[in-house]
Amino acid sequence: MNFLNWKKVYLVGIKGVGLTGLAKILKDLKIKVVGSDTSEKFFTDEVLKKEKIRYYEGFKEKNLKNELPIDAIISSVAYLLPSSENVEIKLAQKLNIPIYSYPQALSQIFNESFGIAICGSHGKSSTTAVLGTILKKLNFDPTVLVGSEVIEWKSNSLISKNFRKKIEFLKNNESRLEDLNWLRKNINKLPIFVIEADEYREAFLNYFPRVIILTNIDYDHPDYFSNYQSYKKAYEKFILNLKPPKILITYENIKTPPSIRYYKLKFNPKIKLPFPIPGKHFQKNLQLLYKFFKIFKISSKNFLRYLSLYKGIKRRFEIIKKTKKLVLIDDYAHHPNEIYSFYKSLQIKFPDYKKFLIFQPHTFTRTHFLFNEFLKIFQKIKKDKSVNLLIFKTFPSAREKEIILKIKKLKSDRDLVQKLNLPYFETEKEIIKFLKQKLKDKEKKLIASIGAGDVYKILEKIAKI
Repeated sequence: MNFLNWKKVYLVGIKGVGLTGLAKILKDLKIKVVGSDTSEKFFTDEVLKKEKIRYYEGFKEKNLKNELPIDAIISSVAYLLPSSENVEIKLAQKLNIPIYSYPQALSQIFNESFGIAICGSHGKSSTTAVLGTILKKLNFDPTVLVGSEVIEWKSNSLISKNFRKKIEFLKNNESRLEDLNWLRKNINKLPIFVIEADEYREAFLNYFPRVIILTNIDYDHPDYFSNYQSYKKAYEKFILNLKPPKILITYENIKTPPSIRYYKLKFNPKIKLPFPIPGKHFQKNLQLLYKFFKIFKISSKNFLRYLSLYKGIKRRFEIIKKTKKLVLIDDYAHHPNEIYSFYKSLQIKFPDYKKFLIFQPHTFTRTHFLFNEFLKIFQKIKKDKSVNLLIFKTFPSAREKEIILKIKKLKSDRDLVQKLNLPYFETEKEIIKFLKQKLKDKEKKLIASIGAGDVYKILEKIAKI
């Protein structure tokens, strides 16, 4: 079924960042949207209320029955796993209602657009947000979906005002999309859709983009990819999905067919792009975007001007509180290379602060399979006498239960602590008590929460002290 023919859809797990953004897009396309989720509160509750999108709290058969007839169910991947046993999904199956996972549903729309996919192990969210923000300011009227709340938008998505009309324009000019000169003159008439394309479980293979911006390939998601080769192979398969004009922008050496316009960059450290957050990793990703603007001959002057005004996204070098004596900062870094990049940015931005870095490992499998990499980066950070490393209890994932049972000697957060001789905390209460004591003297301090779990809640509570 073509998504443009949908009249009403039901979203299971609607408070998820991706599904909330998708709900807004569907609503803007004049499709009725309703959904369900747990009663736990997220920033997306406010986004859904602002958009007047109805949702049930709690999963019940009667919720779905109340909303029939429904053209499609769109669900968070978590609720489609056999272990989930979601009653609404089971009922939808009995009623033969088409069921799509989030990436499958998003692809229904994305693949009809002039899709720009930002992929890579690190930096997807920030790079997507920066590109979307600048295209919006340049009046390109883009649709954008980011995996975190963009501070300037107070949302994680932007919706094109003329999306349907622009899709028709693209369809009528499909044969001209190979011509870069034509594209440069008409790109503002196309239905630009920028997304971060997630490689986990090869979800990005649902998408058929026109442009891929590939930030980096560092081995990750060891619960799904058995080694680096299988991980890189997934990206090579994704590149084969490119549709005209088939543009790839990256630093990576990667296998591509001759039909791909392969822009392989070499990072230039002498180029200093104006950006409010310091760090080489940001500069590298921004140079990829700079190349995108040059390929399409979009004003470099405006790119640089709007880049300097960027306000950031939640959980990416997000300053929670800043006074003369105390800085609280949160970051989503959960891979060893991300953690080290975050640390380097802290050293540039706050060189004269005593630092307490609270790291919460995210998933047992990542800690196990990347154990030596974690050790190396923490050993490097430990050499800095201005830094105190603290380890907070692992934030687990239901998706890794099966693989954990197959690992004979699981290397855990406790092993990390033992090898590094670091303080370990089981609860928020313990770590807050510890930090309270450290805050008593007059020395300037920075406390950072690091990880993809719920470690940020510690800073929220410290901010109220």
